[in-house]
Amino acid sequence: MGRQIEIKGNRDGLLIRVTDHPDFAVYEGLRRELDKKRDFLQGSRIALEIGRRPMNDEQLAGLQALFDDQGLTLWAVIADDSETREKAREIGLATRLSGSATDLEGNAMATVPNGKDSGTKELPVANALFLHETVRSGRSVVHEGHVIILGDVNPGAQVIATGNVVVWGRLRGMVHAGAGGDSAAMICALDLNPTQLRIGDQIAVAPDDSHAASVPEQASVRDGQIVAEPWRH
Repeated sequence: MGRQIEIKGNRDGLLIRVTDHPDFAVYEGLRRELDKKRDFLQGSRIALEIGRRPMNDEQLAGLQALFDDQGLTLWAVIADDSETREKAREIGLATRLSGSATDLEGNAMATVPNGKDSGTKELPVANALFLHETVRSGRSVVHEGHVIILGDVNPGAQVIATGNVVVWGRLRGMVHAGAGGDSAAMICALDLNPTQLRIGDQIAVAPDDSHAASVPEQASVRDGQIVAEPWRH
């Protein structure tokens, strides 16, 4: 069946893609994956892509309950089946991602501006998520890979990545790099003054006193603890 469940970050939160192979038990498979990655996924907004798999309103409500039990928010179901999309909209779920090449009902548009057929080829998956914006209080960015932010991370915001995190701006929120247990991951920022840093299994809380001057810094694990030092190329 190939890979049954894929998780990747996007501007709206997380996209979880589930195989539509008929032999795959979607609820049990999702439950196991969510349990296994509970810490990594905490508090995330989820868009679920189910391919050609048809689902009725009862099954979709069951998916909502499954994510609710894990402290996650299911906000969209991306489906090829038109009746599934209709049922999803009836219970308040979106059926398209922002910026996707679909109409408001989730149907693939026939053409894109360059005249090529849309929806027939899938873009390659990159292992880095790039955001050109400020991550504001209350928002969580979660990604399996590296995260690069051209902007600030405000207090009350959090960024969680299995790889490195680079903030080309002020880092004031919580950042967890190497969330899959990679203690070699790094966190870099032009102004590093977080509420909390995590790298792998290590945790560091910012001191009460703020920096006297804002200087680019990088944080990494050294001798079992997180150490911040001037950011060197």
